[in-house]
Amino acid sequence: MDSRSIAVHAQRLAEVVRRQREARNQSLGDLARSTGLSKTSLARIEAGEGNPSLETLWRLGHAMGLSIGQLIEQPAPALSRVQRAHEGSIVESSKGMRGRLLETDRSHHRTEVFELDLPEGARFESDPHDAGTREVVHCVQGSVACGPAEQLVELEPGDTAYFDGTVTHVYAAGPGGGRAVLIMSYPPDSA
Repeated sequence: MDSRSIAVHAQRLAEVVRRQREARNQSLGDLARSTGLSKTSLARIEAGEGNPSLETLWRLGHAMGLSIGQLIEQPAPALSRVQRAHEGSIVESSKGMRGRLLETDRSHHRTEVFELDLPEGARFESDPHDAGTREVVHCVQGSVACGPAEQLVELEPGDTAYFDGTVTHVYAAGPGGGRAVLIMSYPPDSA
């Protein structure tokens, strides 16, 4: 992603975080306490500076009652739209996983679709989501291990795993890395 795209995504995140924080009548200090992030880091995010990691976005979203997709989503789509291969909000884990938001469904339940890029050695462990959250991972290239931490399944291209997102779960690259599509389905009224 080029520097212009990063700046656009950072500005969108800044607007969402500021709007959500102010709607909750929270100070930066309040948000810092609930996320465990420093006020300086949060001020930088609200200023549209930097490119926060997936872990930082998770902490922010969890504290604000929002999913990662809600933090970084694009404005509501027109009747029809195309998202080109180089477009879309990117989230990166400090452990090497990279995700590109493809869609956030705005119906009574919420569904988010991410494209995952897992270079060799990448492993991301996700905290449990709200009750009723389901995940589907479809391997499109290489190999991917995913699922509940105690029951990882190995996927090859064309394989799909379905699992409960309410337990600690993992996305990891197989030998040589892998790419997958992740579909997260949240129950009504959850973040």
